[in-house]
This record gives sequence, structure tokens and C-alpha cells, in this order.
Amino acid sequence: MRLLQIVSLLLCVVLASGANILAVLPSVWKSHYLFGRKLLQELVESPGNHSVTLISPHAAQDGVDWEIPRIRELRIEGLRENWLDMGMSFEAEEMHAQSVMERFTRLIYAGTTNVDILLSDSQVRKLLTSGERFDLLIVDLFLSDALLGLAFYYGIPTVAISPTDANSWLNNMFGNPQSSSLDPSNFLPFTEKMNTRQRIVNSLMSTFERLTYNFFHLISQQSVYTNHFELLVKELPLYRDLTKNLSLALINSHPGLHYSRAYLPNMVEVGGLHLTNANELILPKHLESFMKSSPSGVIYFSLGADVQTAQLPLEKLSVIVDVFGHLKEFHFLLKWETEQFIPDLQLPENVLIADWFPQQAVLVHPQVKMFISSCGQLSVWESVVGRKPILAIPLLAEQEVMAKRLQHHGVSLTVGYDAITYDALLHGIRQLTLNSSYVEKMGQLNERLISRDSSPAAKAVRKIQLILDSGGADYLKSHANTLNFWRIEGIDVFLIIALGFCGILIVPFLAICCILRKSYHSQAAQSQPPYRTNLKVVGRVHSYGEQGSRKSSASAEPLRRTRSAQSLSNRSSSSSMGSTSPTSLSTASTTPLDLTPPPPVHLLGQVSPLQLYVNQQRIYSSEGKTSPEDNPERRFS
Repeated sequence: MRLLQIVSLLLCVVLASGANILAVLPSVWKSHYLFGRKLLQELVESPGNHSVTLISPHAAQDGVDWEIPRIRELRIEGLRENWLDMGMSFEAEEMHAQSVMERFTRLIYAGTTNVDILLSDSQVRKLLTSGERFDLLIVDLFLSDALLGLAFYYGIPTVAISPTDANSWLNNMFGNPQSSSLDPSNFLPFTEKMNTRQRIVNSLMSTFERLTYNFFHLISQQSVYTNHFELLVKELPLYRDLTKNLSLALINSHPGLHYSRAYLPNMVEVGGLHLTNANELILPKHLESFMKSSPSGVIYFSLGADVQTAQLPLEKLSVIVDVFGHLKEFHFLLKWETEQFIPDLQLPENVLIADWFPQQAVLVHPQVKMFISSCGQLSVWESVVGRKPILAIPLLAEQEVMAKRLQHHGVSLTVGYDAITYDALLHGIRQLTLNSSYVEKMGQLNERLISRDSSPAAKAVRKIQLILDSGGADYLKSHANTLNFWRIEGIDVFLIIALGFCGILIVPFLAICCILRKSYHSQAAQSQPPYRTNLKVVGRVHSYGEQGSRKSSASAEPLRRTRSAQSLSNRSSSSSMGSTSPTSLSTASTTPLDLTPPPPVHLLGQVSPLQLYVNQQRIYSSEGKTSPEDNPERRFS
């Protein structure tokens, strides 16, 4: 009995301790960090009682208590600086000016070098050599594939998170089907309803992404992976084999906001996971007082957690400030990253600036009437929860796509970054605040996206618990991630079928040609008349008067000489008869050549050569004599 109590106590301790989870969020974008950190918070607060070690380049924000029990954070310095050194930017003007190809290539360079810096950090090296064990790896896999070496080093399953929609690289790693005709690239401003020209461009971009990923990105990630893990493990597996350890993907999307597409069972959509319950949202007192003092409501302006409004060009800032100053009936909250406003511009009294606002708490406040946003994923979800229409100023391709989707739902208007003018901005604000249809349709979208039964965070926690309990849930994985590019696209099958089809057509055709050619030559040799040479010999005898010359000249004499001789004989015969028998003359001149075999050679001396050419019907009888009925010359003599 005592032994049973001890065992039960040990089991309770083990179950109470939960899993030790390693989370790596290498992205310099704060939105990625906020999404991942909310997931980790749900994990440690779940009944599983898990603990988390978080590695990221971000720290707690001013004015907010970010300390959460059982979450240990390791902040990595230098990632943001390296991001800027690689040509990336957080300024709206530079972000908007970059072409698709330039941004794509710079992202690959920046992502690879950031992973190298993270794995080289002293805190990470100390953690890897400390002997501490983990049960699960949660990682943001946007251009950070080398981090999968951590899962191999610890021998644990991996959960990948995507704070944005699933990209082609994530689909490729999981083996999820993706069609260039149905699924637009994240780097192009196309929705799923593409026309022919857009499908062509999207196909070319998808091919470029696939080739760049396989022959450039993976090679650079392989180098980082080898450099850091070959010192810890004696034998490293092939880098491409690391994706087989991926157990689950959590994607920040929803078919009602994005579009309905195919996902594998281990790829789960958890759009809105980062959202907080409304009763837990608190506004600072000075902000609450400012918002309540507005006679007509509040308008919130922010282009994202990382985009710096203070770095906007002066001409655009002056337009924004003029519009805000003109609309005195509203109060404005303007996200501003510096301590002082621009000296050349006078800040209106109805505008409050700050480098950070509790955005979700602001957007759910009843005094807020609309949101001026760049249409980032997290911002859109928070606006939907607060039922606030959006005036979109997109900067990147994926933001343009989101703005199009929201405008299609009737909950937003769009002002292009290059089209920011006083009239356009003023018109957009007037439309969204005076037309109640935008608020009504935003309420309908809220009912469609926000589930009242189960939250996305609870769904994600259940899926992660399933991975922990089953040791990776291998039965959910698709074998497609074991196939290479040629086999996935069916190029090898297509080539084999094409070669087989060509073989089925070409081989019989060549065989038939050879058979017909051989048969033709054989039949021509058998059907050649044996008397043709004798006829030529007769022609030679008549032309030259020498019978013995036929052996030397018969083989080279054409048949036309015989016919010429025949024609000559006909003319001679007709001239001797005169005009007494025109009918016989016509018959003799049109009768075709008789190819009856000539008589034996010993009888040729009994028949004159001229008689051989005058006869048109049958010049020899079976006894070798001329018939008088067939010889016109003898008939008229």
C-alpha cells in the first residue's frame, strides 16, 4: 500500500510538471512575436502545466507587464540591425518602393544571416551545451529552416507556426498541395480569382520561388545548419530529411477572411489566435479620458507595429495632419515613434501621439469609429473583433490582397500609398464614418469569423497536446514531403509517358516503312517483263540493221526507241496505202503496243524486220507465222 502511494505521488509530480517546450521566434517583425507569444501563454496556462523557453529578438514593451510565469525569455541582440544591413527596411517609403524580386532576394539573405547570428549567440550556445532536455520545438519557419536542427539535436517533434497565411515554402515542407492556377503567391498582389495574365505571372513567380528555394535558399541554410550542429552531433542527417520531423503547422488564416483551400490534417487554421478576451483589455486612464472627451468619436491611425509613421515623407505627413486638423469633431490617435513631433508641422489639439497604443483595447472601445491601417493580419483581426471599418493604406503585396478582400466584403475603402492626397483621405474618412453600412457588414464578418464555441487558441493547444501525447502524430503526416520536385510535379511520369507514346508511334512506323520498301523492291523485280530486252533488241536490229548488235546495246536502249520505230513504220505503211483506207490508218496509229512475247530466235530470220513493227494487233501466230487479218500491209496489197 505504501509503495502504491509513492508511485501515485511520482505520477502526479510528473503530470503536474508538464512538457518542457523550446520556442524559437527569429523574425524581427513584432507581429510574428506577438502571435507566437500568445500561443505560448495559452500553453503555460493550460491544464497541461507546461513550461517554455523562448528565444527571440524582442523584449517587453514599455507600459505593459509581459512577465508570464513559466516562460523564460532569451533575447538575441543584433538581428534587427542585421536585417537593416541586408537592405530591408521598416520605413513605409522604402518598403513600398522595393520591387517584388528585390524584396524576395533580400528576404532570403536577411533570413539566412539572422539564423546564423541567432545560433551563434552565447546564450543559445550555453543552452545547447547545458544538458537541458526538451519535449517539443515550436518555431517560426519563415526563412529559418536551419532551426530544424534543434529538433534533431534534442530528438523531439516540431510544431511550425505561420503568423501570416501559409506560403509556398511551408506547403512544400509539409507536402501540402499547391497549384499556381488556384493559389496566388504571397509576394504578388493577386487574389485567388486570377485572370489569364495573372495566372501566367503567378506561375512564373511560383516556379521562381520553387527554384530559388531548392537551389539557393536550401543551400545557404544547409551551410548554417552544418556549421552549428556538426560540432554537437557526430553524424548529421541530410538537411532535406529534417522536414520529415514536422508534426504540425498552425496557420493564422480563416476561409471566411482569406479563401477556402486544401490543407493536410496536420495543417490547422487558427486565425485570430492572438486575440484577448474583451473583459481582460484595459486602457490607460489618460487615454480613456482623451477618447471620452471627443464629441463625435475617435479615429485610430497606425501602419503597423514596425512601420514608423514618423519616417513618412514630409508631404504625406502634412496631408495627414491637415485632414486631422480639419475634422475637429473627431479625436485622433496617431502612432508616433519619436518623442517630439516634426518642428515644421504643428500638431493639432485633437491629435494624441504615442509610440505604442494597446491596439486591441483601443479598437474594441465604443468611442472609436474607424481604423486607418496598412491591413496587416493581426490588425485586421483586431478590427473585426471591434467591428470597426478600415481605411486601408497598404504597403506590401500581401496587404494589398487583404485590402481587396475587405473591400469585397464591404467593410473598408482603400487609398493607395502613392495616392495619399487631401481629398482622397478626407473622402474616405467621411464615407466610413457617415455610411452605416460599413459597420453593419463588419458586424456580419465578425459573426462569421469569431467562434463562440471554441477559440482558435484552445484549438491550437489541443493539437499541440495531441502531438505531445502521441510522440509526433506520425499518422497525420503526408508522404508527399518525402518526394522531390520532379516526382511531386510528375515530371518523371510525364517524360516516361511521352517516350512510350513516341515509341508506340515511331517504332511501328519505321517497321512498316522497312517492310513496304523491301516488298516494293521484291515485287518490282518479279513483275519486270522478261521480253522487254527482246523488244529493245528488235528495235536495235531495225535501227541499225545488225542483229548481232543487240547483245551490246539492248540493255542501254530505252523502250521509247521501239515505240519510235513503231511510229515510223506506221507512217511508212500509211504513205504506201494513200487515202484509200483512212479507217485502217486510224486504227493502226492508235492501237497500243502488243507485248506478246517474241518468237524463238531461230524464227526471226523468216520474218522481215519491217513486218515486226507494222503489225499492231498480233504479228505472230502460235506457229510463228503472220496472220493476214492482223497484217494491214498484206490486207491492202
